Amino acid sequence: KEKTLYVAGDTVWYEGVREEIAAHRPDIIVVNGGDNQFFEGGSLVMGKEDIAEVYQAAPEATIISSHMEAVNHWTLSRDELKSFIHEKGMSSRVLVPDDGESYTF
Repeated sequence: KEKTLYVAGDTVWYEGVREEIAAHRPDIIVVNGGDNQFFEGGSLVMGKEDIAEVYQAAPEATIISSHMEAVNHWTLSRDELKSFIHEKGMSSRVLVPDDGESYTF
């Protein structure tokens, strides 16, 4: 009776993430948000558009964006992500915890 948890870890949205979500239909998905980047190359972890893709792919899952403002190369703040998810109507299923905050499901 435990909920299914998918920890996406250090990844961006791509076909492999979509396939895992479709195959396992997790109840809770933890993504590393923050859109961390180096000077060259693309994003190392999910940005707000990636998180929106996860939201669309898992219409019944709760999504937790962790790893926010955690390292010096983040480009997406908690406040910016919270504003984005509010504007897109995703607030009921996307959580952006503050440092030390926890959830029980």
